[in-house]
Amino acid sequence: MKRTLLTILSLLISFYTQAMSELEFVERLQNTHPFFEQLDLSLQIKQVEKQGTVAGQDWVVGVDAKHKNEDTEHISSITSYNDLTTTTLDVSATKKLFDSGSDVTLKHTWKEKNKDINTTRNKFSLDYTYPLLLNKGGINDRLDTDLASIDIQTSLLDKQEQVENFILEKLKKFVDLAYAQERQLINEQRLSLADQELKLVKNKFAASVVDRVDVLLQEDAYQSAKQQRLQAQQDLLLLRHEIAIILDIDVNKAVAEFDLYKPYKLSGNNLKQYLLLNARVLKITDLNKNTLQRQLKSFKNESQAQLDLSLGLVSEGESVNHSDSLNNQSPTWNIGLGLSYPIGGTKSKSNVEKTQIKLTQLRAKKQEQFLNIHTQATLFKEKIKLLLQMLASNKVQINIAKSRTAEERDRYTNGNGEASFVISAQNNEQNAQLGYAQTAQKYQKSVLEYKATVDQLVQ
Repeated sequence: MKRTLLTILSLLISFYTQAMSELEFVERLQNTHPFFEQLDLSLQIKQVEKQGTVAGQDWVVGVDAKHKNEDTEHISSITSYNDLTTTTLDVSATKKLFDSGSDVTLKHTWKEKNKDINTTRNKFSLDYTYPLLLNKGGINDRLDTDLASIDIQTSLLDKQEQVENFILEKLKKFVDLAYAQERQLINEQRLSLADQELKLVKNKFAASVVDRVDVLLQEDAYQSAKQQRLQAQQDLLLLRHEIAIILDIDVNKAVAEFDLYKPYKLSGNNLKQYLLLNARVLKITDLNKNTLQRQLKSFKNESQAQLDLSLGLVSEGESVNHSDSLNNQSPTWNIGLGLSYPIGGTKSKSNVEKTQIKLTQLRAKKQEQFLNIHTQATLFKEKIKLLLQMLASNKVQINIAKSRTAEERDRYTNGNGEASFVISAQNNEQNAQLGYAQTAQKYQKSVLEYKATVDQLVQ
């Protein structure tokens, strides 16, 4: 018996010297698995796309150069000169101001004419257009940028959802690993006990105390225990290899340091109110609503008349040389209104009506989502409570099974029992321990699923 305990102890030491906790498992997973890099890159793409939506605010610089030559030799009405040469250079810079929806244009025109006398003209202009109705305040110009901002917020929440679901599935594997380790230890103990009983029965048979049938029964029990141990070893080894590949670690390090039987304290908060305030899927739906509401503002604005206020300032000078044309400038200014209106507004009306229907549809969707997650969370919560009761019952069952094993062994030792009864009691004790471990496995997975449902698995 002492040797058996030492064997099991050495097995435990070899298992847990390099064991990883649940937190270490998750950290290793996040640092090595390509799934998380993909999500990060997808979010980066969204951020780059948002930058592209403000490209319309860039200064647009234009240059236009022309040279014109007119031969007037054969035109009888023109007698003062034989040809006319004109060279023009326009340099302009235009910018869209998204915050106001306005446009500003700066322009310089240089023009040189060659008739009888060369003349140079320099013209400087500033034009500003401000929308009073359509696109007032730049509401339509900013649409893509505003939608991109909401999309980034949605993507962040969606990323957290995907991360949580991914980690949930992998943590279930971690719990499976802890269960497989526990199962192997239980089978090791059963095999060790069967080995002891077989040796004891063989000694009794040699002393003519028991019949050969008792030896055969114990040999069968030993072989059965050995097969179960081998199956447990196989299942554990395969699981360790799987986890080692997932985490990119040596298979010998794929060991779980996890208390399979640790209880989880359920929060006493109002579950319904908590989900309404914190459920990630509901927040995503709210952001989708924000998207539709933002689109609706632009669609309504598009039905407005285009009424633009225009302001202009011009400074122009002309002389026989370039410097004089710059010094002798004559300023003028202008102000005006431009109006246009689409009769009917069919497209904008259709977009407004469609978006309003989508908003109504989204409200119904959110109600359905809440019902689903509230139901799911409630069921997991009740399941956890019932599994706790089952664990308590399993513990009682194990104690009863141990007492029965002890009683049957004493009876057999005293010659009042049968070997089959002892074997049956030992098997029953093993099954009780395995049942306890299986219930604990279900319990821990249910806790993980509950945490994921209420968005507490990944903070």
